[in-house]
Amino acid sequence: MQTLERKPNTKRPVIVRAATALFAHRGLDRTSMREIADAAGVREAAIYRHFTGKEELARDIFLSWYGWHSAELQRIVNGPGSARERLRKIVAHEFSAATRHSEAFIYFCENEARFVRDLPGAMMSVRKILAAFIKAGQDQGEVRPASAGLLADMLSGALCAVALAWLGTGRRKKLSAQVDEVLDACWRMIAA
Repeated sequence: MQTLERKPNTKRPVIVRAATALFAHRGLDRTSMREIADAAGVREAAIYRHFTGKEELARDIFLSWYGWHSAELQRIVNGPGSARERLRKIVAHEFSAATRHSEAFIYFCENEARFVRDLPGAMMSVRKILAAFIKAGQDQGEVRPASAGLLADMLSGALCAVALAWLGTGRRKKLSAQVDEVLDACWRMIAA
């Protein structure tokens, strides 16, 4: 007897993409499930087959992006090179993410404070990763003595602000062409 293979469900990725775009452009609180369904080309009930509601959908999108982003930062921070060389890689990664995944990047930056408290135990926060990077640089004498958490917040905020401003102003100059200029500014902010 031949068994029928189930066709993979292709609605979930479509729903996630539509929700991410709407959340990035309109904001999470100003986006309804009906609007997500319309943008995804599905019935609203289809969303509820995958998510219990908008908050779960929003959290799932955030955690998926955050997990990837924090794993990449962890790889860079734990990699070889001086603090300045690793900082250059951090800046390049941030700008690449903003360029290649602009809607997810906007959503991520604008909602980090909302969801970061709900991170799974195995997922390290970007703040902790950057603070560890700062602390290691301080231990090597490359980064100035100061609160590692405060310097991490300043660095993270600066990178998000530059990328968000670039995304919001028509993208005149390639963001990747500004890595060295931003690196120099960020390095002056944290260097010993």
